[in-house]
Amino acid sequence: MNQNVAVDYERPPVVETILGVQFDPIQKFSNAHQGLFWNSLGPEWPDLADSVPLEPQFERFTEDLRWASPSIAFRLAQTVPSRLQIKNRKADRLIQLQNGRLHLNWLGKEGASYPRFEQMLPEFLGIVERFFHFSTDFDLRTFRPNQWEITYINQIPRGTVWNSHDDWGFFRPLATLRDLATPVRFETFNGEWHFIIPDNRGRLHVQWQHGKRRDIPQELVSLTLTARGPLDSEVDDFQAALDRLRSGLVMGHDAIVTSFRDLMSDEANAYWGLKR
Repeated sequence: MNQNVAVDYERPPVVETILGVQFDPIQKFSNAHQGLFWNSLGPEWPDLADSVPLEPQFERFTEDLRWASPSIAFRLAQTVPSRLQIKNRKADRLIQLQNGRLHLNWLGKEGASYPRFEQMLPEFLGIVERFFHFSTDFDLRTFRPNQWEITYINQIPRGTVWNSHDDWGFFRPLATLRDLATPVRFETFNGEWHFIIPDNRGRLHVQWQHGKRRDIPQELVSLTLTARGPLDSEVDDFQAALDRLRSGLVMGHDAIVTSFRDLMSDEANAYWGLKR
């Protein structure tokens, strides 16, 4: 994977991007604080929804932790935690907040071009900074980021770069896919690939899902690329922590876009208008 290489498409298949930070849970933080934070955002963020909290994710690189089985944690609390989803008036941005997570989503709409990373990054960091000042104003424990995360969700409908599973070679890891010389015939595939970002600075997770959209019966491939990596939560200076978060997100973005390019065939890259 080539780092720091500009990769740009005229018509990328991305339908959603997510920038996020995971932080050490704040002891005094409650569901009421989520509502107060929403109120501080102003009238441009009118729509609310509750969702199930996301479980903590940590990228580890020692052998024992790397291959450890997921564990189920039981937590006793007086209040049930939730993830608050706050949508803006244009319905193209979504802030997600829970005790331990803060995310900003761009929500693609039919025919809309996605905002470039150079636009989304300062938007997200501004929200992080707003949350830091909010937590300070309410005398909550110090905001301590422990992991950065960035996700690109791509939807590739049938009739674009593929018409049948025989065409799935546009995605290089599936280029050798063939029907077996038996009575059975290949039907579908769902799978994951995981890559280490050099020097153990993070991981890139690639997920391929074949299915249909819920709103219309359109067959498609959903290709999700998520990069995330650790941050030192012991950094007390907020500006230093923000700079490290920024650097992690830039590195994750580079990993995603260069890997997407390299995982695609030349024909697929040309179809989406790869700028060389």
